Amino acid sequence: MRYSMAARWEKRIKLLWSLPFPNRALRFFPPEFIIRDPLLSLVHAYRRKGLHYAVIVIHMDDFQNILAKIPYSLAQKLLQQLKYEFIDVLKRSFNESLILGVKQFNPDDFTVILKVDKDWTYEDLHQKEVCFRKDVELNLNHFMEQQLYGRLKFQSGSMIVGQSTEHTEAALQAAYYYALCVATDRLPAHFAPYRLRLQEIIKDKAIYVLTQPIMCLDTGEIFGWEVLTRGPQHSPFHTPTELFEFAHQADLLQELEYLVLEKAFLEISSRSITEQVFINITPISLMQPTLLVHVLNCLQQYPKILATQIIFEITERHSIRDYEQMGTILRNYRSHGFRFAVDDAGAGYSSLQSISELIPDMIKIDKSVIQNIDQVAVKQSLLRALLFFAADIKCQVIAEGIEREEEANILFDHQVKMGQGYYFAKPERMQFDYARTHVPHLKEKIMQMRAAYNI
Repeated sequence: MRYSMAARWEKRIKLLWSLPFPNRALRFFPPEFIIRDPLLSLVHAYRRKGLHYAVIVIHMDDFQNILAKIPYSLAQKLLQQLKYEFIDVLKRSFNESLILGVKQFNPDDFTVILKVDKDWTYEDLHQKEVCFRKDVELNLNHFMEQQLYGRLKFQSGSMIVGQSTEHTEAALQAAYYYALCVATDRLPAHFAPYRLRLQEIIKDKAIYVLTQPIMCLDTGEIFGWEVLTRGPQHSPFHTPTELFEFAHQADLLQELEYLVLEKAFLEISSRSITEQVFINITPISLMQPTLLVHVLNCLQQYPKILATQIIFEITERHSIRDYEQMGTILRNYRSHGFRFAVDDAGAGYSSLQSISELIPDMIKIDKSVIQNIDQVAVKQSLLRALLFFAADIKCQVIAEGIEREEEANILFDHQVKMGQGYYFAKPERMQFDYARTHVPHLKEKIMQMRAAYNI
């Protein structure tokens, strides 16, 4: 066994040293070198020029079952013959100067890597992908029937790979994965152009943040600000729901939330905000060790911002799977002075579990509880239960989604200390003179309500 392994390595190394760098002769189905992949070298050199490339995945449905029914030696011969047939169709379908290479990540699919013409759109790529798949299906099924293996069902997906991911191999692997998911109907056909668009938005930092005041209902002063994210206007990613949900689906959530943090710290610094600042963060990003490093770097960049100003608002978009590990992470953040709030309290079991397991510094009562609370006695009972629970674990309470005076009056009646909602102020881009023009008006509004309510 040792001799066999040594002999194989000796053969690999001799072949490796005989190759020019990069090697175009092995761009079609390169052997799986451990030290260097010649096709990957070609793609890397192409990317270094700042150019994009495309990946087309042709998937052969149920091909694994065919391979499982025939002897191993025959299966290997069939795979080799299919490769020859595939390359023949590929060269007839595309100008060879556009072909960077072909790779087989799995026995039941072929991955073609193409240079992207500067005038190509995703619609152009999709049309070429469909035409190519039909040619492959026609020719390879003809061969399969001749060999008495029967017909195969062919599926296809494609992706354009930009410059957002620095590591060439990681970018290629991700492109293959998403194109395969499109091919096998695990992702919609429009996923590829949307993901590229979101990558460009993140790269260009084309999001912006709004701020909404959180009011102290005792004094009428502004207690803090919640930072809310918006994508480019007139795009599918303008609203935070679409923006963050798609970022999660496209495996871009961490990059997006890092960008939100940068924008939030810039906003705090440029507007000289001295109150508390609430920044939404998902449990997925919180679990990443690099997030704390990123946040501490932001503090170093803006030395006037204090860690004690920042309250991370743990959103309920994604559930927490390991509360013990999350508790350890929160303790690490708290050692630097950061605090935490749990969002959407009262909206479901997960938020209540998060409160009981993590013991946050603040609880934000969900707008579904506050909406029409003056008309629904059950909601008032739920509010009292949440207030009792918060007092018992020494958490501050903020009521979200206040839109009507009657709702605010119920909160006064229950001695809720802080509130937030359109009734006081909508989310907007903070102006330099916001404090001078808005704060007196908001304070007067709250104090008049308290006077009218005899508080």
